[in-house]
Amino acid sequence: MKILTRNLALLLLLVFFASRIQAQMRYEIDSTSIAIGDQTTLTIGHTDVYPAAEQLSQNGLVVIRQWFDTTEYEGGRGIVQRTVLTCFDAGEHWLRLGENDSISLIVRDVPNVDTASLEIKDINGTLTEPYTFWEIFRWILLALGVALLIAAIIYAIRRYKEHKPLLQLPKAPPTPPHEIALKELNELRVKQLWQQGKLKEYHTQLTDTLRNYIEASFGIRATDMTTDETLEAFSHTAVYTPENETLLQSILTTADMVKFAKSEPLPYEHDRSMSNAVAFVEQTHTPTSEETTENKSNEKQ
Repeated sequence: MKILTRNLALLLLLVFFASRIQAQMRYEIDSTSIAIGDQTTLTIGHTDVYPAAEQLSQNGLVVIRQWFDTTEYEGGRGIVQRTVLTCFDAGEHWLRLGENDSISLIVRDVPNVDTASLEIKDINGTLTEPYTFWEIFRWILLALGVALLIAAIIYAIRRYKEHKPLLQLPKAPPTPPHEIALKELNELRVKQLWQQGKLKEYHTQLTDTLRNYIEASFGIRATDMTTDETLEAFSHTAVYTPENETLLQSILTTADMVKFAKSEPLPYEHDRSMSNAVAFVEQTHTPTSEETTENKSNEKQ
């Protein structure tokens, strides 16, 4: 019984001293030697009472910032207090943390600088650098781009108000009158109207094609003229020859006989009118630039 009591008493003493040891303040500082105006951080942990900022502002030391943190540190793990300190007086400064704890902080002076008589100068003004070519050139490009955009918008608005398309493609050159006439004559030949007994329709379309060709090529209003008037007007053109006049007269006269006298020419006369019409167009049309070039090339060969 006595041994049990003695062991219990020893256990209580061990617990008491262990709790006293755990309650002892633990601290660490980043650096114990700094230059004037530099900063160092004091970390305190494992204590029930943390010193306030006012308590740590002593012996020339100044508290800049103070906060609590939960993290690991050299002295242990738990809630710690961190305090950032600085000092503007050179020399050794003692920081008392409790009745028995203190830290020595050495503050070094800045060499070759008299901080008491040093004149504090204002901040230098902003330095100006000359513009480079690219800096100027890109602004010019930007201005040109804006100007082109404005011009495009104005152009689009005007075209819209005028009910015109934004982009108007160039028109293809008109087909020469002789090409139109030869094409229509070939289409008429393929129809084979006179072979079907449609004599009047055949000769009417044939002469209409010739009259339209004459009007487009020579400015003669042949579509409103009689045969004699058409022949008379054609005789004053630059392409007039007796042979061309004979071809035209034969075509128009045969057509008049069919349309007005209800004559029925022989089959070869229908073909002759077609052949004469093709020959008249080919002999009287004005050569295009391509044809002129081709003819010159053939002559050289």
